Amino acid sequence: MNKKLFIVILLLISASAVFSQTPVNVDALKFNELIQSGNGIVLDVRTAQEYSRGHIANSTLISTSDRDFVNKVSLLQKDKPIYVYCLTGSRSRAVAGYLSKTGFSNVYNLQQGILDWQRNNLPVVKSENSIAGNTKIYSSGDFQSLVSSNKLVFIDFNAVWCAPCKTMSPVIDQLTENYKQKVTVEKIDVEANRELAQALQVQSIPGFILYKNGQKIWSGKGIIAYDDLTKLLEKNL
Repeated sequence: MNKKLFIVILLLISASAVFSQTPVNVDALKFNELIQSGNGIVLDVRTAQEYSRGHIANSTLISTSDRDFVNKVSLLQKDKPIYVYCLTGSRSRAVAGYLSKTGFSNVYNLQQGILDWQRNNLPVVKSENSIAGNTKIYSSGDFQSLVSSNKLVFIDFNAVWCAPCKTMSPVIDQLTENYKQKVTVEKIDVEANRELAQALQVQSIPGFILYKNGQKIWSGKGIIAYDDLTKLLEKNL
């Protein structure tokens, strides 16, 4: 990402923020309290290098310097609270305004950034394991063959930068293992398969679709309990 493009993206985001609803600016203690509710998505908008040096646990990284920033944030769930932070609060403030303008109704900004978080001795994570993204690219024909050749097919649309996807990854792995004789479970990376995701109207990630005999019979999104997914599968076996 060159510096000029980075500046342009920030200016566009800032311009959008001017006309948006006002997000809620909070200090680190309140930000932590909100995160602990477990109902929202924590969004880190710094660079990958900053993120690797220390980030809030279970946060999704979408950097403002990413040329695909707008497409990526559009995949976040709009019906969930979004908790945005950066280093000092300037980038996250602009992003929070942009999110409010584009349909996110509950947006919170860490007003003095992760520096304030660390001043309050709140924990950061310096490394984490990403889910193994499925980089296979599916043509429309490949996908139709997949869902038509098996009686019951469970599709998981995900991305390696998506924290809720990481949370769901072991759940999907457990489904794969426990239903391997009955259900085909397939993980599909949305970035490698954008055209397919758009054609199937995948609006947010993680996103799930269940097919039976080639027909879509259910769709879901976000974090879903393993027991709820097993009930769904058992009902349709």
